[in-house]
Amino acid sequence: MEYSVIVAGTGFEGRQGRIRMAVREGMEVKLVPEPQNQHDENAIAVYVTVRRWFTLFLKTDLHIGYIKRDRAKFFSRKIREGGKILGAYVNSMYLEQDHPRVSLVVETDW
Repeated sequence: MEYSVIVAGTGFEGRQGRIRMAVREGMEVKLVPEPQNQHDENAIAVYVTVRRWFTLFLKTDLHIGYIKRDRAKFFSRKIREGGKILGAYVNSMYLEQDHPRVSLVVETDW
């Protein structure tokens, strides 16, 4: 099944610059559950993998935000029940605001 998801927190901690510099439509993203997150035990962080000159062009993961809270709670419950996220990619972006809008498509086995 495919789900449309919006990335939250894109305007914090310099993420807007990372998004403008590195994120492109169609790009794969990594979704990393953070059960120890002090603000939300259901938090799911969103990362993109890029090659950067200051890492000698080695792959490095850039944190660009979190899955919005309501979807993260739903996904976390499904994962605890044994479901798997099969993949995710950037579907669209709107960069004209201080907090860029990034939409993802998340593919699951449930």
